[in-house]
Amino acid sequence: MISCFDGPEHRFSIQVASGSHCGKRPRNEDAMGLINLDTNGLCCVLADGAGGHGHGDFAAQLTVQAVLGGFRENPLFAPASLASLISLAEHRVSEQQTLSASRTSMSATVVVLCINPKQGCALWAHWGDSRLYWFRAGRMRLRTQDHSLMQQLVHAGVYKDDPRNLPNRNVLAGAIGAEGQVPPTIQADAMALEPGDVFLLCSDGLWEGLPESEMEQLLSASHGPDEWIQRMTARVISANNSHQDNLSALTVWICPHETDN
Repeated sequence: MISCFDGPEHRFSIQVASGSHCGKRPRNEDAMGLINLDTNGLCCVLADGAGGHGHGDFAAQLTVQAVLGGFRENPLFAPASLASLISLAEHRVSEQQTLSASRTSMSATVVVLCINPKQGCALWAHWGDSRLYWFRAGRMRLRTQDHSLMQQLVHAGVYKDDPRNLPNRNVLAGAIGAEGQVPPTIQADAMALEPGDVFLLCSDGLWEGLPESEMEQLLSASHGPDEWIQRMTARVISANNSHQDNLSALTVWICPHETDN
C-alpha cells in the first residue's frame, strides 16, 4: 500500500511504501512506522529487535514509538534533533530492561529518515546494522555503514570482502539497549533532494540476501514503491534460505508534483 504526501508548500510529492516478512523465524521482531506533520516534516523509522525470551519485538516497538513520539513533540529538522530521537529510544528501552530480568538483553537496531518538504532536504541517522540506501537516477549513491564487528574489521583492512559474506556478521558494536562502544551515526549535513531520489530503510534480513546491483535492477523494473518492495521481498524469499531472518523495508520516493509532469 502506498501513502502519498503533497501540499502547496511542498517542493515535491512524496510516496512511501513498506513491507515485512517473518522469513523462517517464528515471530517477526522488526517494526517500522512513519509520522507526517505536513510542512513540519516527515519522519520514517525502522527497527530490528533482538534479545532473549522473545522481547526483541518489544524493543523494536519501543524504539519506533519513541522516535515517532519524539518527532511529534519536537519536529525540528536538524542533526541534533535526530540524535535526541535516538537518545530517547535508548532511554525507553533501557528503562524497560531494568523492570524485568527477561528483558535485560533486549535491544534493537534503528534507522531514521527525516524529510523537510518545504526545504526539499533529507537527514538520516542509524545505529546497528539496519541500513539506509539512497538511489539517484536509479543508481545507489550511498548506504550507511553498519555498526558491527565485521564492518570495523573491514574498515581496519583486516578483511576486504562484503560484510554479508563474513562469519559472525551479526555481532553488533552498537545498538539501542546493547552494550557497545560505537555511538550512533548522524548525518551531519542535510541533503538537497531531486525528483527521482529513492530512499530505502531496511533490516539486515533484506539486504543480507540482496546485493545492491539487484536492488538497482529491481528498482528499474518497478513502476512504483509498492511494486519495488514486493519484488525485493519475493527475490529474497525465493532463495529459500533455511536461516532466513525477518525482513522489513520502507521506501520513500521523491516525485515531481502531478502538475509538474
